[in-house]
Order: sequence, then C-alpha cells, then structure tokens
Amino acid sequence: MTGTHLSKTDLAARRRLEESLLRARRSRRTESPAPAADRQAGPTELRFRASVAQEGMWHSLRGGPGSTPALIAGGLRLTGPLDTAALEEAWNDVVARHDNLRSVLRMEDGCLTQVIAPSVRLTVPVVELAPGGLGHFTHQEVDQSFDLAVGPLARLRLLRVAPDEHIAFLIMHHIIGDGRSVEVMVRDLGACYLARTTKTEPALPPLPLRYGDFAAAHRSLVEGPRGAEVNAYWVARLQGAAPVELPTDLTPPAEPTPYGALRELAVPPEVFERLTQLARRARTTIYTLGLAAFQVTLARASGQRDICVRAPISYRDGTEVQDLVADFSNDVVVRTDLSANPTFDELIAKVGAETNRDFMYHDVPAHLLEPHLGDQGLLDRLFHVQFTAESEFDVAAALGALRVERVIPPMPYVSRPLSLRLRHDENSARSLAIYSTDVFSENRVVQLVEDFHAVLTEMTLHGDRHVLG
Repeated sequence: MTGTHLSKTDLAARRRLEESLLRARRSRRTESPAPAADRQAGPTELRFRASVAQEGMWHSLRGGPGSTPALIAGGLRLTGPLDTAALEEAWNDVVARHDNLRSVLRMEDGCLTQVIAPSVRLTVPVVELAPGGLGHFTHQEVDQSFDLAVGPLARLRLLRVAPDEHIAFLIMHHIIGDGRSVEVMVRDLGACYLARTTKTEPALPPLPLRYGDFAAAHRSLVEGPRGAEVNAYWVARLQGAAPVELPTDLTPPAEPTPYGALRELAVPPEVFERLTQLARRARTTIYTLGLAAFQVTLARASGQRDICVRAPISYRDGTEVQDLVADFSNDVVVRTDLSANPTFDELIAKVGAETNRDFMYHDVPAHLLEPHLGDQGLLDRLFHVQFTAESEFDVAAALGALRVERVIPPMPYVSRPLSLRLRHDENSARSLAIYSTDVFSENRVVQLVEDFHAVLTEMTLHGDRHVLG
C-alpha cells in the first residue's frame, strides 16, 4: 500500500491523465483508429502494448539468481463454517471481473505485450497448515516462481488451520497489481463469496475502464512534453544527492542475500492521539508528520543533514482506475535539507511543501528517468531506504457466518535494506520495519523504531524545539 494519496497533492497531474483517458474514449466514439486495448489478435484474446511501468519492471527482472521476487501477498483468517466450493467459485468470479488476473506478458515484435484471455478457470487448493507454519508456507509460495509468459500471475490458496479456521492466502506478481489491488481483490472476493452462498448478485460497482486504455494514455503523457518537464525537474532536484548512511550493526556478507524480516511495534496510544491532533492543527497529514520524524531519526543516527528517502505513491485515487487490479504505483525521492536545524514546526511546513511539489512530478518511471540523471545507479542508491504511511484498509468483519480478520504474510525477502511503514486507523497506529537481515539485527531495528517513536513524541510536545538539538 502506498504512503500518500495523489488526489490531495497532485490535482494537476491527475487531471492531465484523466484528459488523456477522455481523449481515448472520444476517439473510440468517433471511430478513429482504435486504442491499443481494442486491438483483437483473434476471437479469443485481447492484446495491447504493456504499460511503461510494466516495461521497466520486466527489464528489472533480468537481474538473475538471487534477485528479489516482485511479489505482493495478503491474507484473510476465516473462522467458522466455510463453503470451500463457493470460495473457489468466488475466486473465479474475481478473475473474470479483472482483465489483469487473466493476463500474461510476452515479447512480440520487439514490444512487451499484454495478452488477456477471455476466460480462465483456476482452482483453489486446500492445504493443511501446521501450527505456526504460515512463515514456512509463505516462503514456499514466494519461491514458486511465476512464469510471466504462461500465467496465472495471481494465486489463491486456502490454508486449513483447524476444521473451523482457514487462511485465504493471496499472492500475485507486482507487474499486474499493487497494494491497492490486494484491497480490491479482498473486497471483491468477499462480495462474490456472499453472492455465491446466498445465490444473489455480488454488490460490486461496474469497472468503467480497462487497463489497456490507461496504459496507452499514460504512455502518451510520458512520451510527450510532460515527460521532458518531469525529467528536467528531477535532474535539478537530485543534483548532488547522496544516499542515507543507515545505522546498521552487522557486517554485510561477501555475497549479499535477499533475506529479510519484519518487526512491528505499536505507536504508544497517547503519542498517536497527539499526532492526529497535530495533523489537524497544522492542516497536514499523518504521512507528512511521519516522514518528517523519520528523516530526523535518520539524520540523528547518521550525522547527515541532506536526507533522501524513497516514497512510493499511488496515482489512482479519485480516478476511474480506483477499482482496477493493476499497478498504479510509482516511486519518487523525497529530499530534505536539515542543515539549518529547523524547529519541528518549521520542518513540518517544509516537508509538507516540498513533498507536495515532488509528488507533482511523479509521472515518469525510474527506468526512464535515470538516463537523464548522468549518474547510473543513483536512484537505486537513493531508494535503499523507504517510508510509507497508510490507512488500514477496511475488511468486512463477517461474511455470513464467517468471522474475518486480516493477515499479513511474513514475506521472506526484501528489496532494500530498510523500509518503515506507519499503518494507522482513526484510533491507533503501528510501525512496521522491514529490514535486511544481512545488515540489521532485530535489536538494532527495534531501537531504530523506538527512536522514531521518541521523535514523534518530541514533535507532538515541543513544536518549537530544534530538531537536531
């Protein structure tokens, strides 16, 4: 899930994309040459050129053995009487609803092409899960690679913990979906399961757009004047930027591994209560406050004053793509200069203004931006630490007689040394640190998160205090 919402910070960029989509629709109505998503290869398949983001991910997967799988996983704990046949039918209803769940990607005539089957029938195997065995099962599933040219690119497994307790385990390749896609699939799976068990129609909104239309519109945007504008902005913004020196405590192995771990700590309730009050007073977001506190934490730990952090963002909010299963994420670098030792109140205003501006230039994927920076590998180095803040997505507490609870599968691999996710609802928050076990011990990560919480405490109690003492 992404850390901020473009609808609040980048109305102009969103409007540009929506105008491109509207132009594509008008061209269809006036019988101009059909957009890419309408080109039929035959009576059974739909083909279109993959999106620019998919092309970038495709080429990044050429990393060879040991590279981190680009996968996203989620799960639901289902307690009570479960109709396994209805769940399998519901999963196939979800697959029928979303093009990307029936798609594969192949190189054809020198172009990466997405091929969508008109129908696919998938099974949902039931697997007996030993007590405490979710981590082992997750590792096995992640290591069971996806063949992008053959598919399917998403799998649902039903893990039986006890006769009346199951975990619906969902895993998909990032090339067809993002964090929001998991939320969409979970919602749609629940609605379709209820419909199957009650013999009614699922209560789901229609999908007004196909992913191929978006891919064509976004490519037109990136390859036009807007792309040049974005490239020029980041060339200037990242001049002289350097990666954060992370406070690691282990000596890296001679041969790096992709292995990682997750450590979760609750934000003290009184701290989160003050944080929400501060966000209202400062007319800002939990994301901005968390990012500012994380940058201060890194500056104090490293001694650096120019702090760069990777920020994944979503550009689907408020548009017709809100309910599609697809990848609508991109990454930018948020860069903050702390050399003037501002107060917390000054820093909050600075981070809010600068990140809002940075998010306005999110359109171009990293693989298209990097050649313009004049420093090969710069973005990879700047991306080695990440911050997100995100609202907990709603999961229905019950599906008929089933009690439902969200499960976060323990992914065994990481794609960078450190990521911090601040997850929250209206009443509570928790920090999730995802870290490389090559360079961080669990104790060091716990200390780092506790330091982050201490900075949040300072920020909420002493807005006039200088951040570096």
